Amino acid sequence: MSYVQVWIQLPDLDLDGWGTEEAVQIIASLAGQSIAVDFWGGGDVIRVCIEVDVNQPLVTGVEVEDGEGGIWQSFGYEVSRFCFDCGRLDHKREHCPNHPCRRRNRGSTNTSTYGSHNLAPRREEQYKRQAPIHYFFWHRPAAGWVKLNFDGSFKGRTGRAGGGGVLKGADGSFIAAFVAPLEMSSALMVGIGALQNGLRLALKLNVKRISIEGDNKITVEMLTGKREPKGEEESSVMSYTRQLLEGFEETMARHEFREANRSTDHLANIVAEAADASMEWHHHPPHSLLPFLLHD
Repeated sequence: MSYVQVWIQLPDLDLDGWGTEEAVQIIASLAGQSIAVDFWGGGDVIRVCIEVDVNQPLVTGVEVEDGEGGIWQSFGYEVSRFCFDCGRLDHKREHCPNHPCRRRNRGSTNTSTYGSHNLAPRREEQYKRQAPIHYFFWHRPAAGWVKLNFDGSFKGRTGRAGGGGVLKGADGSFIAAFVAPLEMSSALMVGIGALQNGLRLALKLNVKRISIEGDNKITVEMLTGKREPKGEEESSVMSYTRQLLEGFEETMARHEFREANRSTDHLANIVAEAADASMEWHHHPPHSLLPFLLHD
């Protein structure tokens, strides 16, 4: 999957009925995952930073219920260009694989074809505060290496926690996956527990060189020595984690954003929400994981 952060504008939004940050985020969520809201100029321009998949068509707007039959709220994208044929960000119109066919947007949230009217002007002040744009990909490990992606999920309200992970080879092929419920006291400890489970599975499969990626930056920094554990509990679990690492010939670890770690995020949430037993899959992934693996 390839995700990008962009700012969208919500022109002429009724501030009396939809002027709260929460309401704005609800509307913008139809276009993508909401990250930040900016009431620029005291609310003259309402901007939302969202995360969208560049492989999917942009949403041009949404029908907003106003108690009188609904109104159309359009979205203006603060981008330099996108394809006016298919609505995707990753190419221009002249390079569109669907050209010259005209496609409409996905779902019931759109009513018009794409064009320059979907672009929003970017002022100098907006340029200064625009969120950095990042593309997120899952990267294959080097030849002879196996990559472990891991993640933990801690549901504070229910107290349930679990972790999951995926092992894949240098050609991107699936090797194994796992999920396991965990009894940990925090999201950080759950992430470390998921990492330990992944390392034990890799050792069981006789992996020699392992590349580790996780979206919990603190865990990765403690693993690489950039951050010292705090307290006896963190020190103890990290000491055991380093003992596991000694079982490999070579290791490396790096932080990765959640958008490039979606397979394990999916597994961790499954076990934290419902699963009561540990499970492993070898050679053939669980059905629910397939869409995530196919987009890596």
